[in-house]
Amino acid sequence: MAQFTKKDKKQIDKIRHEVHMMGELITLRQLLDRMEVYGDRICMVEKKKYEIVQHTVRQFREDVYALGTALISLGFKGKHLGIVSENSYAWVVTYFAVTCGVGVIAPIDKELTDELISYLFSKADCEAVFFSKMYQKTAKYHLAHDERCKTAICLNKEYDDENILNFDKLIALGKKLISEGDRSFIDAKIEKDDLAAIVFTSGTTGVNKGVMLTHGNFAQNADGVLESIDPDQYSSISLLPMNHVYELSCNIFTALYMNCIVYINDSLKNFQQNLMLFKPDAMAIVPLVIDTIYTTIWKTAEETGRADVLKKGLKISNALMKVGIDVRAKLFSQIAEKFGGKFPTFSCGGAPTRVEYVTCLCDMGFRIYNGYGLTESSPTVTLNLDCRNKPDCAGKAFPKAKFTIHDPDKDGVGEIWIKGENVTRGYYNDEEATKASFEDGWFKTGDYGRTDENGLLYIMGRKKNLIILDNGKNVYPEEVEAFFMEHIEYIHEVVIFEAEKEVNGRPQKIIAAAFQLSPDDFPDKTEEELYEMMNAEVTAVNRLLPAYKRVQDIYVSTEEFEINSTRKVIRSKVVDRYYAHLR
Repeated sequence: MAQFTKKDKKQIDKIRHEVHMMGELITLRQLLDRMEVYGDRICMVEKKKYEIVQHTVRQFREDVYALGTALISLGFKGKHLGIVSENSYAWVVTYFAVTCGVGVIAPIDKELTDELISYLFSKADCEAVFFSKMYQKTAKYHLAHDERCKTAICLNKEYDDENILNFDKLIALGKKLISEGDRSFIDAKIEKDDLAAIVFTSGTTGVNKGVMLTHGNFAQNADGVLESIDPDQYSSISLLPMNHVYELSCNIFTALYMNCIVYINDSLKNFQQNLMLFKPDAMAIVPLVIDTIYTTIWKTAEETGRADVLKKGLKISNALMKVGIDVRAKLFSQIAEKFGGKFPTFSCGGAPTRVEYVTCLCDMGFRIYNGYGLTESSPTVTLNLDCRNKPDCAGKAFPKAKFTIHDPDKDGVGEIWIKGENVTRGYYNDEEATKASFEDGWFKTGDYGRTDENGLLYIMGRKKNLIILDNGKNVYPEEVEAFFMEHIEYIHEVVIFEAEKEVNGRPQKIIAAAFQLSPDDFPDKTEEELYEMMNAEVTAVNRLLPAYKRVQDIYVSTEEFEINSTRKVIRSKVVDRYYAHLR
């Protein structure tokens, strides 16, 4: 894969500067137009079976113009179109073609059931849907259940069905129309406040809501990333699903804007192999990936008898770092080899990360950016570029984004409210939810947080998870979870929640904890022995906590907790397990 020389990097940096000096980014169409200066440079690379396919900026822009022109010719101007597929070059082309001159796109989570995907397509008023061959049954299910949608378009070249349109054939049609003088897409005008996408929330605790995101929302995020980070990244890998705003906005849009080559990971099982092949400088990830990388490094060190050597190396390196000497690349070169010979930058979001994992990986040489955001903020609200020194901090306000702590308590903790050019204008066809989410121009996130003397944000937890004790004390489950994760290393997941348990014949509200352990860590222990082991650990950790935050009952499992498509634990499912176990 492409390895950049100093000359290459200098040339890219010069062009990036030219792009940035063009002024504030207003729309995705403007982003597409500004990409022209990158010419025939590579912008995306993907694996198709055993073939590596490279796509240039020129090809990408021509394909977007062609597909957009073809869609307008088919009568989809101003319409809503959906897409369900694994990550691909065609997915990104489709997204830009629809949003940059045709209409509004609704990207749907491919992990959902056919029935729910179809329901969300209908909820977004889609009149056509794009799909990959893997989801042909999903597309056909939707066509059969929504009479408003009469068109489906397959993203795969080899797919042939007389009732289904084909992506490549539409590209060819669009190019023909353009050659004949059709400028309906090329001359399309896009405004900052035009709706670009309807993105559905995960819906793990309620009905999926369609977040309306405008061109201005997305443009602000891409511009903000370029303004905030060090411009020393020249390639990234696309690992997370593109239908999620975090991957799309913070990785794909930003990478295209700064001509950072996007290597598209073809499957999770090939991730390690693709790291070695592509050697990316950066990637957007979730905390689960951080956990996996950390545990894999230490497990490998233990199995090869090098754990003590690694610990000694970290001690030496940290001592040298204090006096300005950085030898991490040399000391931890064997670890870097697993990532293509370098330590990539991890942009981590979606949930809190384990402090000790972040600190350790930074000590080895990885650079980790952390932040806070949500779909409704497209997605970045704050960004922490100094995770090595402040691993538990969500950072400072993102450019053109604002946050405030509403109605803070005596400890300075309150609900995080946000406003700015990154914030949604509301939920699609849901005035009630929109009205409930805004007050005095501020969006109420439902998250609790506090700030320090420097205005940096610290996340305490979700409002809906808050435990209010009979004595009026507030317990933030996420805070207690982080404490247990810090003090008991072998825990894979922990969920703290309010429960009701019979004590001395009377129902009583208590704080309970569910722990997920790996069966590989304790192959010789029975369930009863694991429970007794964890009970002893919890008793010890409880002594370090204020009395009102202490856990009073536990549930232990070696089976993985249910997670949603953004790799977050579905708390309600874990609570159900706890009560089922009591019965």
